[in-house]
Amino acid sequence: MPPTRERIVAAARQLIAQRGYRGTSVGDIEAAAGLSPRSGALYKHFPSKRAVLEAVMAQHADVVDEMRAQIAVLPLGDLRAELTLIARWGIAELRREHELTRIVMKEGDHFPELAATFREAIVDRGHRLAAEWVESFAARHGARVHDPAAAGALLTDSLVGFTLQELLFGPAPGGVDEDRFVAAWVEGALALVERLVEQRSPAHA
Repeated sequence: MPPTRERIVAAARQLIAQRGYRGTSVGDIEAAAGLSPRSGALYKHFPSKRAVLEAVMAQHADVVDEMRAQIAVLPLGDLRAELTLIARWGIAELRREHELTRIVMKEGDHFPELAATFREAIVDRGHRLAAEWVESFAARHGARVHDPAAAGALLTDSLVGFTLQELLFGPAPGGVDEDRFVAAWVEGALALVERLVEQRSPAHA
């Protein structure tokens, strides 16, 4: 069984995503975590319900860095396989963040600092990771990227859009399942990065 602190955070993440912060009591979290409700057991690990919510947000702060470490083992020698792996990783992680996304959507107006934390820890870092990959790929081929942040945003935000529509409307938004979406995403990404390679710097022309 996971440690008590982890169970509390997991229970809070699920309940707050479903009911909202105000609709979730400390007793609800304790019961869902396998503790005696209204026993005060939560306060042995967190000073307040708010602190639990902050821990929920912080739990995902290092996710992008973990993905950076995984991408660091690339290239695979096959750009299509490399892009397919990146797309699958991205979609899987974005899906794992669905509960977190629901919390931000429900509570962002009440806790703007939490929305800001979500943006800084996950959204902005994800964009930077994509920009770094674009620059790294271009550098491998002696290419110069005029605006790697915009190119990275194009690649990242299409994955976000697909999974966000899943969250809002259910599986296969627009009738397109994950396999078809990934295949189309890879083709688009190939066209983009191959165009970057064509734009070589004078030193490599």
